Amino acid sequence: MTEILDTPYITFEIKHGLLYATYKKGVKITLEIAKQVVADRLSLIKDRRYPILILNQGVVSIDKPARDYLSSSEGIKGLTAGALILDSPFGSFLGNFMLSVTKPAFAAKIFTKADAAIKWLEKYKV
Repeated sequence: MTEILDTPYITFEIKHGLLYATYKKGVKITLEIAKQVVADRLSLIKDRRYPILILNQGVVSIDKPARDYLSSSEGIKGLTAGALILDSPFGSFLGNFMLSVTKPAFAAKIFTKADAAIKWLEKYKV
């Protein structure tokens, strides 16, 4: 059974033991929005834990307090690992730079192809 939660900022979908998170186009992620995204995710997953596949469809910006929060222990609650799909070389460069600066307390990796990310996330299923 697939579980879906659609919000103004992101759509979450649980399928095949993975949590898919698709950010909507034009979103500017502030600390307030980051906290809402985490609260929404926790309401969907309840006490379960999942690896997450993050699909970015055009986030415009994410401020430093939001990045810090999302990589904190509170921000990654309920997650076992994270894969971020970025579809451009420049986006991948920025994503890898951000991961090196704001290190989450779990395994995280940037991918350009969803199938490779899903394969990598398989080992983090609980």
